[in-house]
Amino acid sequence: MIAAMLSPVLLAVADGESFNAGELIIHHVSDSHDWGFGLSKAVLMMAIAGLLMLLVALRAVKGYDENGVPTTRLAQMIDPFIVHFYRDIALPYVGKKWAPRVTPLLLNFFFFILFCNLLGLLPLSDLAGLVGHYTTGHEPFFVEGAATATGNFNVTATLAVITFVSIQVLGVIQNGLGAHLAHFMGPPSAPWAVRVLLLIPIEIISAFVKPFALTMRLAANMTAGHMALLALLSIPFLLKSVWVGAPVVLIALAITMLEIIVCFVQAYVFALLSGVFIGMAVHSHH
Repeated sequence: MIAAMLSPVLLAVADGESFNAGELIIHHVSDSHDWGFGLSKAVLMMAIAGLLMLLVALRAVKGYDENGVPTTRLAQMIDPFIVHFYRDIALPYVGKKWAPRVTPLLLNFFFFILFCNLLGLLPLSDLAGLVGHYTTGHEPFFVEGAATATGNFNVTATLAVITFVSIQVLGVIQNGLGAHLAHFMGPPSAPWAVRVLLLIPIEIISAFVKPFALTMRLAANMTAGHMALLALLSIPFLLKSVWVGAPVVLIALAITMLEIIVCFVQAYVFALLSGVFIGMAVHSHH
């Protein structure tokens, strides 16, 4: 990954172009332009992530025996996640009635975001651009922009909207439309003026703050790591010194290892908070 991130820098230096760290960082973390039919690199990476999820799921399902016990290595790797999301998240927060229905949603959130995050660490397009530059003299059209789909606010906002819709739909189904809307007004014992002028605006804002927080947390964390790496790797070229290259690469390698952990943590946090928010709507009377 570090070598791939260095590729646009090396190309610029090799061609005698002036090195602009700011432009390089923005170019790398921003999504590519529309390629037609609404397709961009973020859409392509999401499609790849979805396909990989499907293949892994189909393969893992075949690894269970008639008693539901995982027998293959892949099934044994996936099963702890399924058990954890059902037993430790869905059951405590949404209850026994809704846990079987909410668990698949949380698992889809987790694995889709995880696959997108990990694909963003693979330097496929950057390496293709480096190879294309030296073999054909021009970069392939899919090199421009970032490959981390979850670093795109449009992607994370769409995932957050799914959580928002699930909160409202399950809240209405469980408690009824009247009771679900009544919780926006606060406790009945509160004075009417306080409920209308204070509690209703606060509860409405709170309902939209939850998906907004999910959107910003995921996209910002996935973008920040790439920006930090590029900023570090730009230091030797800005200072025009080879001596700072070795420690910078070592620090960048450590951050890359940390990024792998962040990929798992951010996928888990998004799924966990989605389960918590849905549970708050289902059990609003608590």
